[in-house]
Amino acid sequence: MRYLYNRIEFFLNGTAKTALIPPGLTTLDFLKRELRLFGTKCSCNEGDCGACTVAVAEIREGRIVYEALNSCIYPAARLHGKHLITIEALGTPEQLHPIQEAMLQFHATQCGYCSPGFVMSAFALFAERAHPSKEELLAGLEGNLCRCTGYDSILRAMLELASKDYEIVLPALRAVEAGLGELKPMEYVPQESSSIYACEAYFLPQSLEEALRLMREHPEHQLLCGATDIMVQINIAKRKFKCLIDLSFLRKLRYIKEDGEGILIGSLSTYSDLLESGVITQSFPAFRDLINIIASRQIRNSGTIAGNIGNASPVGDSLPLLLCLDARLRLVSEQGSRELALKDYFVSYKHTALQEGELIEEIILAPVDYKQVFIRIKKAAKRKSVDISAISSAICLHFDADGKITQARLAYGGAAAIPRLASGFEALVLGKKPEELEPEALAEAVAEEFTPLSDVRGSASYRKQLISNQLLAYLLEAQGMSL
Repeated sequence: MRYLYNRIEFFLNGTAKTALIPPGLTTLDFLKRELRLFGTKCSCNEGDCGACTVAVAEIREGRIVYEALNSCIYPAARLHGKHLITIEALGTPEQLHPIQEAMLQFHATQCGYCSPGFVMSAFALFAERAHPSKEELLAGLEGNLCRCTGYDSILRAMLELASKDYEIVLPALRAVEAGLGELKPMEYVPQESSSIYACEAYFLPQSLEEALRLMREHPEHQLLCGATDIMVQINIAKRKFKCLIDLSFLRKLRYIKEDGEGILIGSLSTYSDLLESGVITQSFPAFRDLINIIASRQIRNSGTIAGNIGNASPVGDSLPLLLCLDARLRLVSEQGSRELALKDYFVSYKHTALQEGELIEEIILAPVDYKQVFIRIKKAAKRKSVDISAISSAICLHFDADGKITQARLAYGGAAAIPRLASGFEALVLGKKPEELEPEALAEAVAEEFTPLSDVRGSASYRKQLISNQLLAYLLEAQGMSL
């Protein structure tokens, strides 16, 4: 079989490397098969458990950034121009790294299988924040599972580290920062191989024009933003693709800014970018609440809001809130650009209004005056983090000076084949004050509008009850608020 390999240049644990990457190979498989580094563990192979966590450093906006990532779903070709740091770089049995020493002192390891992942998640966190709070530590480690030791010991070890000054990024690792400059063009090398890989070609365009050209030249392509869903399909479902076009190197599409139209979110902005954005925190604090319950730190460092939209899953966590905020999409192709309301983007299950050759360039959110708006989100899942919801929802109520509802939107994910607005909700509440509403009757009426399916995350009747309960909770809270 003839494949197109990626020739990349990167740093591995402080040493410059050049490698030829088979198309679609994950960083975890690259570590084990090609580099023969076995400290990074594999458990779930779908980004759920954190055992495979590594740290990746890169220059971003003039400074070095360290991020924890799930190597099992992080394409190895993305390492081009970056610094991959694995557990092997942090310490030896004779001289443990401070994080490893703290884990030992507080008896925070037993079988040890998950420990490399915990150490690397902590490494990335402490490299960015020397003294994280308890809440920041919990958020930084929530994507790591331990099956035998107990999280209390691990947390106490991390709190001890946070209370003191340690050199987390060792000098040998810091020394390569000067070498992380501008990316060289990706080289593609045709190779014959008897192995079977995820795709025949894996492209990493470095400009929007190049991406659109590749889309035209390879009509059987699949686009990637964060790749957090596609790589799971490759690992678990063993799905094969003709051609993958990875947009993650389109730096100009990674932005969050304000202008006359409102808030503009570039399609390559990650969930972590949104969480740390002052623009989002100030203008849309509901996004902060939402992102804190989406996936884990490792996934948020890679996953994008545009990818969530493009995937078109009915249970996409960000989609109900975006629908309630009346989000618009700017779509671009070689023929030009156009705008489309998000509510018109979803056509049927996993089918969208994207035309051939189009991709999402940015998401547009109109400004909101939070003094006159009630916005809330809810997600029902078995775990707070790293779990797909059974039902998710968002509500947005606008009020006039007298406290009467002038505009109302309610949206659900997991309640139908597509994420969608509750079409009859606004008519039921318009012109009324929250205290004039009958929450139980409204919740029951809205629930009747949906016919959810039964699957492993919940029966249809359970989901219908969640639809009702979440709206009931919103309305009761709205009745108790002071405008």
